[in-house]
Amino acid sequence: MKTRAAIYVRVSRAYKKDDDRVTIEAQLADCESYCKKHGYSIVARYVDKDKYRAKGALVNPSGERKDRPGYRSMLAATKNNEFDVIIAWKEDRLYRGLYAALPLAEILDEKRSNLTVELVMETFDRQMLGIKAAIAKLELDNIRDRMLMGRKIRIERGEVPGGPVRYGYQKNDERRMVINEAEANIVRQVFDWYIMGENNMEIRRRLNASGALPRKNKIWPKATINNILTFEGYAVGEYKTTLRDEEFMIPCPTIISIGVWEKACEIRKQNKSYRGRNVKEDYLCRGMIVCPCGWKWTARTSHSNKKASKSKCGYYGCALKDHKPEHVHNNCPGTIGSQKLDNFVWNFVTNICKEPDIIQNAIDVKISMLQDEQGNIEDELVQLQNELDKFTDERQWIITTARKGAISEDDMSRQLAAVDLQALELRKKRSDKIATVAIQNQADRLKEWANQYIRNVANGLRVLTTDISDMSDAEINHLYETLAAHRYDKKFNGDKTAALNWSILEEKRRTVRMLISQVLVVKGEDGRKEIFPQLAFEVPEEFVSLVYNDQSLAYVEGAREFSDGD
Repeated sequence: MKTRAAIYVRVSRAYKKDDDRVTIEAQLADCESYCKKHGYSIVARYVDKDKYRAKGALVNPSGERKDRPGYRSMLAATKNNEFDVIIAWKEDRLYRGLYAALPLAEILDEKRSNLTVELVMETFDRQMLGIKAAIAKLELDNIRDRMLMGRKIRIERGEVPGGPVRYGYQKNDERRMVINEAEANIVRQVFDWYIMGENNMEIRRRLNASGALPRKNKIWPKATINNILTFEGYAVGEYKTTLRDEEFMIPCPTIISIGVWEKACEIRKQNKSYRGRNVKEDYLCRGMIVCPCGWKWTARTSHSNKKASKSKCGYYGCALKDHKPEHVHNNCPGTIGSQKLDNFVWNFVTNICKEPDIIQNAIDVKISMLQDEQGNIEDELVQLQNELDKFTDERQWIITTARKGAISEDDMSRQLAAVDLQALELRKKRSDKIATVAIQNQADRLKEWANQYIRNVANGLRVLTTDISDMSDAEINHLYETLAAHRYDKKFNGDKTAALNWSILEEKRRTVRMLISQVLVVKGEDGRKEIFPQLAFEVPEEFVSLVYNDQSLAYVEGAREFSDGD
């Protein structure tokens, strides 16, 4: 059995004078050539070359960082024993410094003889890495203690901790909080609107319409508005922060008066007696509905607080109307009742599951297409590998020629870049072919799984469509345990019936999301709303009429009836 190898390559934009300026493609080529020479089978390639987000900021994949995406993925794969050896161009490609070396050292100690590291351009000393990692842990503990002590001293001096400050403020040169006048005016306006009786959604609409942008987003997030309305520091001139469970008060200038804050608190207290419009009700299709304009729809709950009759109703609505109502297109359906749409989609799913051959044949068609595309794929793989070998030889010839002085370094760089670019394209083609073969090799297992899965879904539907009021106590208890409904006991204050009903709803959601990718709501020519669930798989031609014609016509008519009251 061949040794399984994983290749790791990295580049960073921040070069030092003594760095080896080697491209990703060149590192890959050398590592692949090394594996071929030693008879290793390459099972994975991990690449770190692009900026990534860490703690809210974009950072380069420096070798000093241990949170690099490719590096982390490689370390995670070692826990599943996915390969036997890690191949890198040089040691500094894996890590630069002790901090990033520590997680690799721990894994090598854990795996011992089951995992090794080999380098193309130099020799890897595992014993030294262990010593470095041990020292690194001590240094990290000392650094952490010094950082926390320094942070505590700065906070006690009244300086603001790292990270963004509250909306309405900014840091000055002494790291103190000072007022940002432009943002402070918006804070005052938000409180004025709130005291005048406007809710958060209306405040959000007004801010979006005014053209005043938040710090990061193009539209105002609901959370930002809520954070503004609940931050007491705007009125009292200080706010609380914690460090190692110790509380500190940091001073900040006031933006609103105590009177304004107290009025806002009084209104908030009154509003707590009413449930919010976006409460977590039983929305089956929340997050799945899209508008022809491309925006997702959100789930809402409207409440009637009339003395004669207090009621609530759920509905879905286009989010564009909240963010930028002036941009809503003429064909936007606007809203639709949640119960009507949910019933429509659930009926669609149950009818599909009554015909399991639809999904089974859809998968058969997909597999057949892959098999038709295969043709002489094995021959193509051999041919691609031969071409890659030629590029490897050509690359080595260029380097040897340059060492002999026959060509300049600039000529060598240009020629190597051209060769690496062509080799990269060939590797992409080869990877695609290998992926196709892997899918085809699992075709039988995929068909067997699909067949069993859809029948399990159909069996589960019989349970999910059963009214628990018709069940015996023993049946209810069995279903309660099967669906692990105890997870929701706290949500419903120990009401087991409510917890069981919610568990059934969650199972319905899971079933819908397995079969439906999204639900499109459109406005028909006659102005009525039509619903189009889009399946998560391609339907064979002979079944299209069964899924989208014979059945969906009845559904569309039902949707039109549903829309009459909207």
